[in-house]
Amino acid sequence: MTTSTTSGGVPEPLFPATEQWGRDLEMWGVPTHIVDQAPESPAPESTWFHEIGRCSVEQPIDRDGQSHRWAREVLPPVGGTVLDVGCGGGRSTMPLVPPATEVVGVDTSGMMLDAFVAAMSAAGVARRTVHGEWPLVAPHTPVADVVVCHHVVFDVGDIAPFLLALTDHARLAVVMEVPVRHPMSAWAGAWRHFWNVERPAGPTLGGLLAVLREIGVDPEHQEFARDVSPFVVDEHSVAVARRRLCLSAERDAELADWLNRHPPPLVDRYATVRWPGDG
Repeated sequence: MTTSTTSGGVPEPLFPATEQWGRDLEMWGVPTHIVDQAPESPAPESTWFHEIGRCSVEQPIDRDGQSHRWAREVLPPVGGTVLDVGCGGGRSTMPLVPPATEVVGVDTSGMMLDAFVAAMSAAGVARRTVHGEWPLVAPHTPVADVVVCHHVVFDVGDIAPFLLALTDHARLAVVMEVPVRHPMSAWAGAWRHFWNVERPAGPTLGGLLAVLREIGVDPEHQEFARDVSPFVVDEHSVAVARRRLCLSAERDAELADWLNRHPPPLVDRYATVRWPGDG
């Protein structure tokens, strides 16, 4: 940790917002004694887990969404390039084709990258993929006119290098979409009920903006609402909740009853964040 010393001799971090972001995300870790007794590993669900179907272009896409419009505003009218970090199956990229004629997808999941290639091939756009974790793969990733990164940063503890690498790879701008609060905060009540565990309040959109300013970036942002379907308690949602909460299948009836009486408040407030590139 990089620190300075106050006049009273008390060390304080030189980058307090960045340090706070990392501490907040670390607190989202599931306590060891709960993980050790879990019948199924909660690891893919511990922060923000994306099922491949939710990230594919087979689901309806709003091509006029705010984040897509903000990206198209800075793309060249013809022949632009897009780099999508955490691309999934291409939902963040497809609304930018056209004007983009070349796209690059970065993801840690090979299955997601296969879906991305299939979607971009069907759209007739030049594409390539980079398999790995950002920013570790940044040295092997080409620069693009616009870098997009949607619904990823709440899984990133070491946030400053991640954001700086996005900026370095954008000639014109970085466009990011995020929820205004941690996406798993909706499950705080369930953790309190089943395990007497309190979930942290952060990180939040405000924390992200503070980090960006701290590393020398001047972002613009705008919040927006998104319609969400009511939480439906069925076999699938109970199974997902069971794994997320480290419960056994024997408690499914209890879990379903609790979810029916206390449905998690779904995330419906998001923000688009944009800042100049440096590539």
